[in-house]
Parts: sequence; structure tokens; C-alpha cells
Amino acid sequence: MNADSFVLSTRIVKVLEKETGIFAVALKDPRTGFHWSLNACPMRSASLIKLFIMVEAFEQMKTAQLLSDTVLSFTESDRVAGSGLLQELPAGTSRTVWELVELMITESDNIATNLLIDRLSMSAINARIRSLGCNDTVLRRRMMDFAAAAAGRENTTSVTDVVHVLSLLHDGRCVNLEADSAMRAILGRQTDRCKIPFLLPAVTVCQNKTGELPGAEHDAGIVLTPQGSYILAIMSDALADSEQGCRAVALISRSIYDWYAEKTAGV
Repeated sequence: MNADSFVLSTRIVKVLEKETGIFAVALKDPRTGFHWSLNACPMRSASLIKLFIMVEAFEQMKTAQLLSDTVLSFTESDRVAGSGLLQELPAGTSRTVWELVELMITESDNIATNLLIDRLSMSAINARIRSLGCNDTVLRRRMMDFAAAAAGRENTTSVTDVVHVLSLLHDGRCVNLEADSAMRAILGRQTDRCKIPFLLPAVTVCQNKTGELPGAEHDAGIVLTPQGSYILAIMSDALADSEQGCRAVALISRSIYDWYAEKTAGV
């Protein structure tokens, strides 16, 4: 373990010493190539899986398998609970593919996500995940299908897989420069700011995607600071409550921000 990894591990362990639950963290500095992770292993993905669905949507739009202005509508049988605006609208409501991707990321809309899974196909999404080199990530079920989850068909990912795909987006090497720029812009319109961005200075820009399930709170994104950018993923499970989990993720995020600011300032 090098000096930077030791300092980060020490700081994050200290943040977590009074927290209950399991936490995993991964960080990459794209400028230096520095990688660091703590407790990285496959975990329940919650809505972090939507990052990978977005990538496949943009890949299919790039190859014209799917048009961004294709209109999809949902039926009453498509209605699911959880996050999103579409669940408040009547059956038959339609949105373009581009609008569904935006809702899936910025509002974590579960109806939009399921419409995209059905249109893109689960097999194509998983093939894209494998092509990205993400070995811990699998899409096994639609959103809010708790019967499938109880039967063992749970969606999984890891902090290292998420940091990897966000690194590709940051560098413009995921789909292509235009698509990657568009995906980063969508992530930048994320409406849930209670985790990674919450304790950071107002000048900080976060292009992030959150996720939550009972007992789990996640967030991952590209963090742009006046000193430069870094890529961060934080996942948790077995939490006592969601508020505690969100607070812990925000504290981890701030600790990493402070480390990065010190490092880039040469402290």
C-alpha cells in the first residue's frame, strides 16, 4: 500500500468507526491514474445499474438501432412504485427515448427504466456491461421486481466497476466523445444531492447517480473541483436507517474532497 492509499484508508476508516453497516469506496484521479478502493466487492446495485442501462441506450442510438426521438408509452401494468415522476401520470403517457433516459438518471424514474430495459433488452445491456470489462455488474431483473430479488435474481455491481465506467465517460472513451459528453451532462442534472455533493463547497460540480434500497445507500459520480476532477463511488448495505447511511456517504465524500484538495495543493 503506497502512502496515498494508506492516508485515504486511515481517514475513511476513522469516518466509519462509529457507523453501522457495510461500506465500500473506490476513487480514481484521472490526471495521475491513481486508483484506490476499500472493501470493493459485488453488492446490490440499486439504481446504480441505471448507469449501465444509459450507456447501452446511447450505444444503440449511436448505431441507429434506436432513435432518440422514438416514443414509448407505458400501460397500467408497467406502473411501479419507488422513484420517478411517471408513476404520478396516467397510463398511456408517452415520452421519447431521450426523455426516458433523462428521467431514469435525474429522477431515478423506475417506469422509465423498465421501458428502456424492455426496449434495449436485458441481454444487450448485459453484453454491453461485459464489453466494458465490468465483471461484478449484472442486470438480472426489472426495477421494483422484489419477487425476482427474493428468488436470488438481484442486480449487482461494485464500486470498482462503477468507477471504471465513469472513468470511461470522463475520458470520452465509453461510447464516443459526443455521447459521453451528453451522458455527463445528464448526470450533472441529478436532482438527488443528499449524498456525495451534500457537504461539498458550492463551487463543486457533481455529475452523479444515486441508488437506494432498504438498508442500502449508494452514490457515484465525477466530481469537478477548482483543483481538478476525480471519480468516486460509495456503496453501503446493512444500514440501521437511510438517514444514517446518507450522512455517512456525505462524510466519506467530504473526507475524500479534503484529501484531494490537500494533494493537489501539494500539502
